[in-house]
Amino acid sequence: MTSLVHELQSDALNEEGVSILSLLRKARVVSIKLGVTTIDQWLEHELSGYPTRGSIPEYRHIVGSPVCRNPYTGWMPLEVRGAQAQKMLSERHLHQPMGELCQFADKDAGQSILFMYPAKIAEQIMNGIDGRFEPALEVGVTVIHGIIATVRNKILDFALELERQGILGEGMTFTPTEKTAASNISYSINIENMSGSQLQQGTTASTQTYTHSADFSGISAFVEKLLPALGQLSNSTDRDQLQSDLETIRSLLKAPTPKIGMIRECLNSVKTVLEGAAGNIAAEYLPLLPALLASLPS
Repeated sequence: MTSLVHELQSDALNEEGVSILSLLRKARVVSIKLGVTTIDQWLEHELSGYPTRGSIPEYRHIVGSPVCRNPYTGWMPLEVRGAQAQKMLSERHLHQPMGELCQFADKDAGQSILFMYPAKIAEQIMNGIDGRFEPALEVGVTVIHGIIATVRNKILDFALELERQGILGEGMTFTPTEKTAASNISYSINIENMSGSQLQQGTTASTQTYTHSADFSGISAFVEKLLPALGQLSNSTDRDQLQSDLETIRSLLKAPTPKIGMIRECLNSVKTVLEGAAGNIAAEYLPLLPALLASLPS
């Protein structure tokens, strides 16, 4: 008869064929039958969600990018002043049940998750933004994949430790000797204390998903409009640098699959030059760059 612990190990390794939810449920069956309460509570929280901030494991501590919604250009980076404010607005501990995280993970690689800030924090942020743009925390889908992979690895470690202790099970049962051996296992999940955090955890309705769609047409229009205006620059070094960056972007945009990283690098170079330039050219073109850069997937 098949060993339940060996089945758990096999399922943990079968990332494509066994879902993380099925793996969690089987691991919980094993933990309950063996009476391993130290891991059973963690498994229950992964399946049902974490009830308090202090109970959330460290691996669910994520870091994202604060953004805000411009009603005309869409989501764009949110500039945050001060290291403490940047840290507070960039971090989040995810309490959601694994089923909800799996829904996020099903999104395409080019998509991001938007975690909305609590109403009080959002109001404070909007009070400091001209136009009161709605703020959110942008997190890549790959971050969610990382959390799921960590949970799978922890279950595999649990199953391997059971075997190391000589606990295998037969079918759906374990012997009294195996249960006694299991009672000596202390399996703890690293929990980071969140009692001092000012950010409450969001609700199920506090997330959105969106797809980055690079604004290649807007970038092209920007390039074609700025190139003829370079004569307004009196500094020849700045003029030559801008011309080189803009012509590079123009060339990259002609490719069937434009290299986004190189386009972003050139646009940032253009931004740096314009920030140091004087006159109407900076005032006219510099405000257009944040939205164009924000449209490029990271």
